[in-house]
Amino acid sequence: QPHAAAKARILVVDDSRVIRKAISKILGDEFDLIEAEDGEVGWERLLEDDTIQVVISDVEMPRLDGYSLICRIRASDEARIREAPVIIITGANDDETKERALACGATDFIIKPLDSTQLLMRARAHAKLDQTTRKLAETTVALEEQAAADPLTQLHSRRYFMQRGQQDLSHAKRHGNPVAVIRVDIDNFRAVYRKHGDQMCDEILVWLAKIFTAASRAEDTVARVGGGEFAVIVPSSGRREAMVLCERLRAAADEKPFTHNGVSIPVTISLGLAVFGHDQADTMEQLMGLAVQRLTQVKAEGGNRIGGPAEEAPPEPARQPPAPWRGAEPTAEVSIPELTLEEAFMEQPDMEKSLQMLAGGDGGELVPHLPDLMTRIIPLLEFGNKKLDLGLGFAIESLKAKIQGRK
Repeated sequence: QPHAAAKARILVVDDSRVIRKAISKILGDEFDLIEAEDGEVGWERLLEDDTIQVVISDVEMPRLDGYSLICRIRASDEARIREAPVIIITGANDDETKERALACGATDFIIKPLDSTQLLMRARAHAKLDQTTRKLAETTVALEEQAAADPLTQLHSRRYFMQRGQQDLSHAKRHGNPVAVIRVDIDNFRAVYRKHGDQMCDEILVWLAKIFTAASRAEDTVARVGGGEFAVIVPSSGRREAMVLCERLRAAADEKPFTHNGVSIPVTISLGLAVFGHDQADTMEQLMGLAVQRLTQVKAEGGNRIGGPAEEAPPEPARQPPAPWRGAEPTAEVSIPELTLEEAFMEQPDMEKSLQMLAGGDGGELVPHLPDLMTRIIPLLEFGNKKLDLGLGFAIESLKAKIQGRK
């Protein structure tokens, strides 16, 4: 027997259990309902569940009201959330409430008391429209990817690569995350072409494309951008993570020779890396140019290597207070320390005192205590990132790692 079609999923946001129960009674047989008692809980449900097709929300609620929930939905980075139909249900039968809800981005508006037939028909219509919109979006993406694919390797084309790179870079700037761009060239590819011909070179390109795809993450974008030239976008990755991927790509190509029809050809690659958030580059064009510059340099040095940004300079060692004298007077002359004993042994300031010192122009005295002070605010940053959906998870983890490295 054929499986029954999955029910459309609707999120019901209302602080009244009576209203939620009434909506469930009307829609429960035909739809899969998820309930939330206020806007904040409703927002969390939307983030967690990508199958929600329609949102039904009250206006007056604690913590996050219906207007603010709509605004947050319409401002989301995720298209499935941003474009979700939102039906507002309210007991306020006045033009001002309706106009405000529609101005925020509400799709529909229903006045209490609930009319079961009206609510059911509206829910059906918006669920069907959302389903059609999703299918259309999927078809559009599939067609765009087909048009933007390299016909030989089935990797993305240069045009798609640059467009996707702009999107990833914009996302990185909004959320304070890094993004890496890698340029890859086959070493001595022209010599291989002259010796073995275009058919063999095509086979090498397909072989390398499979290696690069297998070694990359699902969220990375791998493209063929020239004859023997490839490129990779690595979202949410800083210098260290991107260098690991570069080495994985280089080693995978160098692990064993390319073999075809009994012919074995050693193939090596060179890579150039640029990282937004580490390098002085703010556009895809600048990142690509910097990656090509580093790639050209390592190819000139013999190839089969990686050209990447330099590591950050290690922190200067903390100055230690002088040890107290023990026993007889020292025979050697001792230089006067740069820090006074009062500064060196200053008690660890709390957060309030630290802010007062900054405001009073005494921030320099906080320098020895900064790693501990920064560590103490990490839990607050993590809590705020989670509750406000700031998208700073990677940045906070990087901050923790850097602070740990300075302790």
